[in-house]
Amino acid sequence: MKLNLKQMLYNLIMNFTKRQLALVFTALALCGSACSSPASRIILKKAHLTSQQIYYVPDGQFKTVSFNPPPAPESDAQREDLAVILSWQNKRTEADCAKAGETAKADYDFFWGTNSPFPEPIPGEVKDFFNRLSSDLEGAVTNMKERYQRPRPYKAYPWDAVPCIKKSWGYSYPSGHSTYSRVFADVLTDIVPKRKDEFFSRADEIAQDRVIGGVHFPTDIAAGKVFGDLYHSELLKSEAYRKDIEKMKVLLVK
Repeated sequence: MKLNLKQMLYNLIMNFTKRQLALVFTALALCGSACSSPASRIILKKAHLTSQQIYYVPDGQFKTVSFNPPPAPESDAQREDLAVILSWQNKRTEADCAKAGETAKADYDFFWGTNSPFPEPIPGEVKDFFNRLSSDLEGAVTNMKERYQRPRPYKAYPWDAVPCIKKSWGYSYPSGHSTYSRVFADVLTDIVPKRKDEFFSRADEIAQDRVIGGVHFPTDIAAGKVFGDLYHSELLKSEAYRKDIEKMKVLLVK
């Protein structure tokens, strides 16, 4: 399986965009251990190299679902967005940027901090659940971003907006980090309701750091939160999701 996949990537590589090439090379690195790993499957899916497997929520509906668009270019709302970006750019510290760089890497582990409710090491069933969740959500977020194709601040205003963290691929609206962190907060609250305030506080922190770091407009963040809650409402309609949530509860430390 590993050799066949590598040969397929090699044969197709000349037809890829730069973004696809970056994803392919990342996937190949992961294939050094196992091309069937959840992380490599998600990356290959983003590069459109694997068929899409749906676990909980089909992403096709998010190509047309009713959702407010971003501010129009040169509108007052767009100017307000830029003003916030530039304000943070003028006052953020090295510590602010370092923190924004760290939260940019955040995954579900970030929400637990040092107080995980699961046994250590984290059970494989828990990791697999969040990989399934992330796989579905990736397609939904991509479809939303493709609908609006809003340039990121440093692309829309290259002479003004200067990020202090690693630049991101893709479009800006809605924010993927904001969406993911909001969905994770919703999902983790389904598992451990008493920690709701903690989860949502962390989600807001991750989202705000994207503005501080200069890679998203404030309205991208606001839209990500709205979309995250919308996506969670779809998750709750999935019998498979509801069953998996109950399984996660059983795996909590007694």
